[in-house]
Amino acid sequence: MVVVVLLLCFVFICYFLAGADIFVLSLLILQHFWLQGITYPTGLLTALLQTSARKNAISIDSLVWDFSVVLTEPDRITQPPKEGVYMSGIFLEGAMWDNEAGNMEDAAPMQLISDMPIVHFKPYEGKKKTKNLYQCPCYMYPIRTGSRERSPFVVAIDLKVGKYSSEFWTKRGAACLLSTAD
Repeated sequence: MVVVVLLLCFVFICYFLAGADIFVLSLLILQHFWLQGITYPTGLLTALLQTSARKNAISIDSLVWDFSVVLTEPDRITQPPKEGVYMSGIFLEGAMWDNEAGNMEDAAPMQLISDMPIVHFKPYEGKKKTKNLYQCPCYMYPIRTGSRERSPFVVAIDLKVGKYSSEFWTKRGAACLLSTAD
């Protein structure tokens, strides 16, 4: 394992000396990102949008996120997606994800927080779709108020609502979290 890490560091340094973009290189090597482990996830998401805008020669302001849930275990992912990234380490508070139906469901009794499967964050040019989707806010930690220095809000992830409306989930206060109080 140490040899692999040293080899990757050597490759990074070689590409850096050759003038390659290290961020783009890391996207080629990593199959998925563990979103919990990133100190400033909004910076990563902005960098992903910028990389996609440069790659496709379009304005970053015209890009929006498309979210799809991937039901594969993180250790079974062998290739990064062609566009965007896979994100793991997300929790769902006030609801749970139904793998069979592919949408949000009422949380199990006495279980406020549940694990969310891997989510594919894919930037695309166009308007955001909102039909039968809940724009689920994603926060860094359960205390949603944050502080004066830093807002806990990361991104609004569009999730399929299932049998309930998006207003139901808004009133329920359902949200994605990157860390729990436990």
